[in-house]
Amino acid sequence: GDHTSVDFYLAVLPPKTEVVVFSIDGSFTASVSIMGKDPKVRAGAVDVVRHWQDLGYLILYITGRPDMQQQKVVSWLAQHNFPHGMVSFCDGLSTDPARHIDQTIYAAYPRVVVWG
Repeated sequence: GDHTSVDFYLAVLPPKTEVVVFSIDGSFTASVSIMGKDPKVRAGAVDVVRHWQDLGYLILYITGRPDMQQQKVVSWLAQHNFPHGMVSFCDGLSTDPARHIDQTIYAAYPRVVVWG
């Protein structure tokens, strides 16, 4: 073969698994970095995620960033001590990341309530 490969992640969850969804972009970051530098974490963000994790919810992080930034985003979450969770990325580049996030959340979880 041509030695190509693809990364694929699949999560099979028990029925009625309770999930809390967090948007990374703008919700967790207290600064925006257009130069690729490490954005600062919004005060209290890690504590909020830990609270929901302690209540037994599955953590789902969602971002409008393309999946090619997976390693960078996951490393950023770990570096700042965010609890382990699933991460959903935009397919390719998006001209409207906020719209992508809304569509993804409502397609997967039609009864979700989004704050913020």
